[in-house]
Amino acid sequence: MSTGLFLINGGYKVHVYERAEKILPVGAAISVWSNGVKVMNKLGLGKEIAQLGGRMNRMIYNGADNTPFVDMDLSTVYMDVGERAYPVARADLQQLLMDKYVEAGGKLTLGKTCVDVQRVDENDQDSKTYAIFDDGSKSDICDLLIGADGIRSCVRNFVLQKNTPIVYHYTNWNGIVPMFGDKKTWDEWVMYVGEGKRASLMPIAGGRFYFFMGAPLPEGAPAPARQSESMREELKELFKGWPEQVQTLIDMIDVSRLNRIPICDHDPLHSLFRGRVVLIGDAAHATTPTLGQGGCQALEDAEVLSTFILTTNMGIKNCLQRYQDHRLARVHNMVLKARSRTKTIYPTNSEQWRETEKWYNELKTSPQVGKLILKGITQNL
Repeated sequence: MSTGLFLINGGYKVHVYERAEKILPVGAAISVWSNGVKVMNKLGLGKEIAQLGGRMNRMIYNGADNTPFVDMDLSTVYMDVGERAYPVARADLQQLLMDKYVEAGGKLTLGKTCVDVQRVDENDQDSKTYAIFDDGSKSDICDLLIGADGIRSCVRNFVLQKNTPIVYHYTNWNGIVPMFGDKKTWDEWVMYVGEGKRASLMPIAGGRFYFFMGAPLPEGAPAPARQSESMREELKELFKGWPEQVQTLIDMIDVSRLNRIPICDHDPLHSLFRGRVVLIGDAAHATTPTLGQGGCQALEDAEVLSTFILTTNMGIKNCLQRYQDHRLARVHNMVLKARSRTKTIYPTNSEQWRETEKWYNELKTSPQVGKLILKGITQNL
């Protein structure tokens, strides 16, 4: 939607086809780090994202036994990069972008799942294209088709001319709960780590916490019935003996709104476009959420692609090549860096466990670990 808004504002006609049949307040939240906030600023939505986002001033690691590890002031990151981060409810961000897109004159059609991409002239590599949907209908014939159809992208299959294997890493539970505990801590992002698992609370607007919990369950492990108390019992068992704040969180969860998601990614791609079809977001670079950069990289895609479209006059191929040249190394690095981080947080073999134990020890004992973590965050932004 952000790409569509950039292009609408630049004078292009845009038609977004959305898989969902209704726009519902689903999903939990998203970490819009400073690089993503800067894109929102360029869209003229800086004030709105600040209103929707939580005030996250500190980042804290504790052990699974409640041992304090490291407490970091995020203002140093914000000052270095020139902008804050704003964790925001995903539904709020989606609604904001959709409303602004439609208000600007963008066309939106719901209930359309792309199953194929075709050229008008299959013998012409530069031919205009169209999407085919699961109900047999077709999109408008377009000068440029932008695939933002997620990790299991059909558009990506067209670009690469093959399927891309999806790699499973761990299981994530997430949702939103009312803030609880000491009000003095409501501007803190608190993480508990241990036993190859993680539990986290992050402030968002409206007096709420976004929570996410992860564990390296085997791929395809039996799952409790959705929206059942068995989901809570699963978390109680996985995080048995963890600190009181974690137990309170589990007790507060509304299981009817609890998400249980297999976290996957795919290997970096060698190309982001083919002809007049280009990939953005998870279709281009699905990554695990361990860096908090998935949504931010999609926003960067929107800014970079729209900038080249609006400023390049040497043809669509030249424009898309520039986009790819600008983005490929950046998104490759994010995918692989997040994957490496995932293996440390959620180890699944003895070699990874050695790195995890080393990380726990550094968090507990190294006087430099906080500075190194903040430096790593800054480099991502």
